[in-house]
Amino acid sequence: MSPLAPSNSPTGNFRSYLQGVGTSSFAQGLQIVLFPWLLVGVLGETPERVGLAQMALMLPQLLFVLWGGVLSDNRHPARHLLRLYLLYNLPCLLLLGALWLGQLSYGLMLVFGFCFGTITAFVQPARESLLSRVVEGQLQQAVARASFVQFSAQSLGILLAGYLDHIGLMVLLAGQLLLLTLSGWLLHRSLGVYEQGGSKRRASTWQEMTSGLRLVRQHTRLRQLMMVVAATGFLGFGLYLVAMPLLTREVYQQGASFFAWIQFSFMFGVILSNLVIIRLVGRFSKPGRTLLISLLLRGFFLLAIACHPPAWLLFVLVTMWGGASGVAMMLGRSMTHEESPQAYRARVVSVYQLALFGSAPVGAWLSGHAIAAFGVLPAMGLLGLLTVIAALVAIVFSDLWKQRDRESLQS
Repeated sequence: MSPLAPSNSPTGNFRSYLQGVGTSSFAQGLQIVLFPWLLVGVLGETPERVGLAQMALMLPQLLFVLWGGVLSDNRHPARHLLRLYLLYNLPCLLLLGALWLGQLSYGLMLVFGFCFGTITAFVQPARESLLSRVVEGQLQQAVARASFVQFSAQSLGILLAGYLDHIGLMVLLAGQLLLLTLSGWLLHRSLGVYEQGGSKRRASTWQEMTSGLRLVRQHTRLRQLMMVVAATGFLGFGLYLVAMPLLTREVYQQGASFFAWIQFSFMFGVILSNLVIIRLVGRFSKPGRTLLISLLLRGFFLLAIACHPPAWLLFVLVTMWGGASGVAMMLGRSMTHEESPQAYRARVVSVYQLALFGSAPVGAWLSGHAIAAFGVLPAMGLLGLLTVIAALVAIVFSDLWKQRDRESLQS
């Protein structure tokens, strides 16, 4: 076989999948820096309005992600993902046009965030559910490899966005648009190789949209896992999105480059943790216990950041925070795949996305108000304390502390 010929083996499909995920994540890395910095550094918005804008970006996860899971189960994944990635052109072109005409405004950022987030709500369950179809062997390893590629590419995008003063917003946003289109083509090619046909089913119903929720509610381990994931989104992710740009501007009096290095430090921690898992750990025999320990550690890291450390120590703490978050994200994803049936996997994955990103908009909104009322550092300390309490409650009262992974039970 020619080395350029498409492979029908699971390994070949997984390689193509990783290429598509990497390209998409590079564009997402640009988004992670550009969206909040346009609000904070360009428009000079207040904490409350920054929190509201981040909520607009993430709110579609709460509204549409269950529908996205049903559509992923009911449609040919290749064509579905390609169409979704092409739709990203609409909000990106809207933002580019506003910058070109000098008409950037807070209202337009809200529209952009909601449109971009709506598309993402449909993309994530479709892309995530594909993972278990294109891997062969140990799932935790496969998730760790996918996470390594994802966050490595995001880190490159973050670093590039840190030079926006030299490169220019127009060039970076145009590059983001091209990367999203390319990633749609790569994932289309990957899924087209793996699954040439698709079955047509009737339109989604309310029962189909809630079937994933019913399955999770009836499954003790999945239900407790989603509760921990929701706490992570509410207490950690929402705070991170709002507090980090404000911490840069108001506490450390720095600009976009400093903010980009904070983002890179977090991603670097995620990459390191997944690299350690791939090379050294292999798999966790008690993933639930490790997940809860990581939540506890993240609370302590937030408390340490709230003490206003020097800049070098801030980067170290954010890196450690990212490392603990990387372990948690890998375990949350792999445990969701392992516990959910294949026929309902996209719908269960959409519940996972709902728990993580659906709780984050509320967390971002409340974080913005907490920062406005108490200041950046006291608000981070308060939410760090709440994270520690949530972890201790889960350790004492949930079954996750004793849960063993499926491979350990079968061996």
